[in-house]
Amino acid sequence: MKHQSNKYIFCILICIMAVSCKKFVEDPKSKDLILQENIFHDDQTASTAINGLYSRMMTNPGYFSNGALTLYPALSADELTATSPNPVSEAFYNNAIPSDLSIVQNDIWRYGYNFIYHANTILEGLEKPNGVSPSLQNQLRGEAKFVRALCYFYLTNLFGDVPLITTTEYTANAKMERTPLDKVYSQIVADLIEAQDMLDSNYPVSGRIRPNKYCCAALLARIYVYQQKWSLAEASSNQVINSGTYTLNSLSNVFMASSNETIFQLLPVSTTINTYEGSIFIPTNTTAKPTYAVASTLANAFEPNDMRKQIWLGSNMISGQIYYYPNKYKVKTGAVKTENNIVLRLAEVYLNRAEARVQQNNIADALLDLNIIRFRAGLTNLTISDKSQLLSAIAQERRIELFCEWGHRWFDLKRTNQATSILGPLKGNSWQATDILYPIPFQEILYNQFLTQNPGY
Repeated sequence: MKHQSNKYIFCILICIMAVSCKKFVEDPKSKDLILQENIFHDDQTASTAINGLYSRMMTNPGYFSNGALTLYPALSADELTATSPNPVSEAFYNNAIPSDLSIVQNDIWRYGYNFIYHANTILEGLEKPNGVSPSLQNQLRGEAKFVRALCYFYLTNLFGDVPLITTTEYTANAKMERTPLDKVYSQIVADLIEAQDMLDSNYPVSGRIRPNKYCCAALLARIYVYQQKWSLAEASSNQVINSGTYTLNSLSNVFMASSNETIFQLLPVSTTINTYEGSIFIPTNTTAKPTYAVASTLANAFEPNDMRKQIWLGSNMISGQIYYYPNKYKVKTGAVKTENNIVLRLAEVYLNRAEARVQQNNIADALLDLNIIRFRAGLTNLTISDKSQLLSAIAQERRIELFCEWGHRWFDLKRTNQATSILGPLKGNSWQATDILYPIPFQEILYNQFLTQNPGY
């Protein structure tokens, strides 16, 4: 049966690998036939569809969910600099990204839509007559909706209005216009609410490598913060924090696969690396420059005695100069897997709730949440009564706690309308206000005449 399951996994991977925004125009009948007749034959074969999706999300190091959403937004913000001349790194750092840059098209845009198409295929396949048990159907639908919501969150925060594709209908998708941001967010929220109802509080397999209902609540809390729906953000945060399922780990163990702070992780599939972040950020030895150094503005933003600087930053002294680098993940290479790619964790939920509470003028409870994170870092409690000062303190805590993780700093600067005021002086003449969005890939506009380019490109 193992060989038979592998055959089905291979079939679905071939199907999805063939699909991109360009490929939506192809006739998908043969692909649907494979999925309908084989993948959804029974519970065991149906599970290969969702397993194949998670595997694909971690197959190519440096693509979309496997490092790209950490590396490139960190360069675009004020977190990382390249230590050697590199046209791609310079394009992101200078916020001067060519619309025909292959990384934007292939590594980010296309792979994001590949995963969305994979999720759509699962959802449509489960609507057809099949041999999958009702309980597993519910679970797989919930997981597919969660992944689709996650991908759309990142696509819309990188590119702005993006085509909202919720089917595998190739003729319609080939002519899809850009969908207004609020409508994309409405779909994200709807997917997460439905997924939360479909998923159980327990994880479906060992580890936290497939989502449960609290994964949906954690992502919803973030979405509601971005939408400034503060009471909903607090309520979703409460579901996660009050569940009793998660606890803050010591700083040294936060990014371990076994971390109880983890809400959702992606399991590595490479035989040689644990995470792309570990492989690219950690220098080859103590005498080598890191490929990417932590920007001095970030390195200097840590408070004295903040243990995160000691534990989550590494450093090499080269020719009398200190080069700091992100060291949240400690494994550069190795076949033994001790670290997974952590997508959602409890510390962010506390900070989301803190922001939601202060925006509702609940200063005391917001301070409690903020100080929980500070205490873990070895810092003293803050005592702030002014709303604006507390919001600034929360923003600072987000900057330090979530640095070089999944684009948090880049997105926070944009959603709080601080990108130009902070990045303008830092990036100099290379910065313009329209840089808050990446360019729609030029080739995608050629393929689809209904797509339009972002301003400034």
